[in-house]
Amino acid sequence: MLSFLSNLTMRMGQLCHATLSSSDEPSLLRELWDYFVEKYFTVHFEEYNYQNITIRSGGLLSAQAVIVAFFLGLIIAAGIAMFQKRTLGDLVRALDREDANEPSRAMTLEQLGLIRNTAIKQDLRHGTALRRVVRCVEEEEFLASMAEKKAAFEADEQNKGKKWKDVPFQYDFYKHHFYIPAELMFGADVHFDKKGSNPLVFVFTVIVCVVFAALVCYLLPEMLQLADNFIGVFKG
Repeated sequence: MLSFLSNLTMRMGQLCHATLSSSDEPSLLRELWDYFVEKYFTVHFEEYNYQNITIRSGGLLSAQAVIVAFFLGLIIAAGIAMFQKRTLGDLVRALDREDANEPSRAMTLEQLGLIRNTAIKQDLRHGTALRRVVRCVEEEEFLASMAEKKAAFEADEQNKGKKWKDVPFQYDFYKHHFYIPAELMFGADVHFDKKGSNPLVFVFTVIVCVVFAALVCYLLPEMLQLADNFIGVFKG
């Protein structure tokens, strides 16, 4: 994950640099970008004299990339959490409001007023966030039927050497009914609680991560210098 974010950070930097370098003469935007990156997000190991710690030249970019990737990961995680709580959480809150906590009380997305919510439908089809707690009555019946058919297929002597092929379940959000088991409802409410998912909180998180990333880029060489001096004292 960290490697992916590091590569993503480097690619974003290259893209921004290429965009800002589209003209022969450096634009004001490019100059501001270069100054901002050089001033706040560059790890200046070359300004320090390490006697006992070896810093490779290739490590300059990697240290910067790892720092930025780490805080970028925090920002992405905060964005995902906000999306899950504010958007996907609408289904959890609606099912809780309607006491849909068992198959007999399950409801369709249309009945819950969420039939137009593309994000919820996409997560139910291919995601994992909602599927951890939300159950579909028709899907459970389908899977139980498939399990019986598979057992009968494997028990048939004529099918020896043949491989059973699973048939994927297809959702019909106008007809299929959803619920959250009673024992999972409390945990679902807590996980998808809308409190703390205000967009202003996310903006604050982004600002804090940017500030801390710049601070770490500045302090890392200083900390290594202290460690280098400490090692030198022990070596005499």
